[in-house]
Amino acid sequence: MAAIKTKKANKAHSKTKDKNEFAKGGNFFIRNKDLVKRIVFTLIVLILIRAGSLLTVPGIQLNPEFKNQVSDQEFFQLLATLGGGTIGQFSILALGVSPYITASIIVQLLSTDVIPVLTRWSKSGERGRRKLDRLTKVLTIPFALMQSIATIFTLTSGGLITAKWGSSAEGTGPAWFYYILIPTVMLAGTFLMLWIADQITIKGIGNGVSIIIFTGIVSSMPENFVNTFKFWIKEGDDPTILFDGILKFLIYIVAFILVIFVVVLMNEAERKVPIQQTGSGLVDTKEHTPYLPLKLNNAGVIPVIFASAIISTPITIAQIVGESSGFYAFTQNYLSFGTWWGISIYGVMTLLFTFLYAQVQINPEKIAENFKKSGTFIPGIKPGKETEKFLQGTINRLSVIGSVFLAGIAVLPYVISKLTSLPSSLAIGGTGLIILISVAIQTVQQIKGRLIQQSFIDKKQEKFSNEVDTNSHIW
Repeated sequence: MAAIKTKKANKAHSKTKDKNEFAKGGNFFIRNKDLVKRIVFTLIVLILIRAGSLLTVPGIQLNPEFKNQVSDQEFFQLLATLGGGTIGQFSILALGVSPYITASIIVQLLSTDVIPVLTRWSKSGERGRRKLDRLTKVLTIPFALMQSIATIFTLTSGGLITAKWGSSAEGTGPAWFYYILIPTVMLAGTFLMLWIADQITIKGIGNGVSIIIFTGIVSSMPENFVNTFKFWIKEGDDPTILFDGILKFLIYIVAFILVIFVVVLMNEAERKVPIQQTGSGLVDTKEHTPYLPLKLNNAGVIPVIFASAIISTPITIAQIVGESSGFYAFTQNYLSFGTWWGISIYGVMTLLFTFLYAQVQINPEKIAENFKKSGTFIPGIKPGKETEKFLQGTINRLSVIGSVFLAGIAVLPYVISKLTSLPSSLAIGGTGLIILISVAIQTVQQIKGRLIQQSFIDKKQEKFSNEVDTNSHIW
């Protein structure tokens, strides 16, 4: 009788355990509650940002053709790409994170053995990183004010916005009041975006600044496709011209997908340098050989952002100085992406920054030193200086291919615009596409990492639960 009761109890316990295992293992949302919360939080915040982009800066009225005309100007194309795409409505978030990116680039460049204090901070771990972040945010203030004033001067001189004090009696103060009010509001919008970016990094998915830029680029893509369709296919065209337009649009779509494929392929390409541990013996198969992965594009998307931000700085100053100045003429003739000089300078800067940032990202001297300390070596290469030289040469060779690829994709829309009648804002490739793909890959990798981490935790808990059940049966 007792045996029958025990058997029934075990059967009931087994059913309960199966239900619990199904609840834990069968439902993705239950197993990955933290990940789901992070994704939902990120989506909600991004929706709020898009809502905020509809709030126009107080004190001005927009021209009916404001959005279309702004998208055709290079200064605002760069601002839209790096800022998060909120310039289209001249909203309180119009500058986005663009001033912060410019300040961040300057701080990073000065930290590479240019200013000893900043170099020391960059090597001081978390505490030093906080100091650099504070300095970057302080430098964001003058850049945000400069960009906002340049934006106001450019838009008012072009008739794209009208100050309320100049067009009606709705204004509540003199003109200088609004020239202080509008930059202050835009500065506040920039720091609001930075705070939101920090919250996404801490509580959401991915890097907050990158996700904001990513969202701005994605939000503009449907409209770009519609405008491209209208550019090639116009109402009232005869059947021959209509067919020709449809064919061009289909070629455009195929080329766009092909460029995305190539960018993803190049971003994921890597050189696997085989490594061995002293005393571990030789590895019998190639699949089990440990290796040091070196990306073909070690610098990522940073060189393109560096080059864009540096070129945009003199263009910003030129907008403030005015069209009558010689400096404005210089920027239009030599830095504008509508000229071969501007395209060439942009491409060369991207090449140089790719080499520079590749050295910052991967330090051959540090890797060789760590290998020597841990007893790790590259087969056929002596530890120490020989390893450092080998890694340095390998990184340089990879950077040659990566930099040419990166520069080519970056200047592609401007080259297409020069050779065809298609506007550069609608052309294939460019900074936006590189940022879009890089951020998407990094975010997916982070999600995969969190899923693997959660799977490991679940297995540990399951193993512990099985051990407890075994012990309870023994007693």
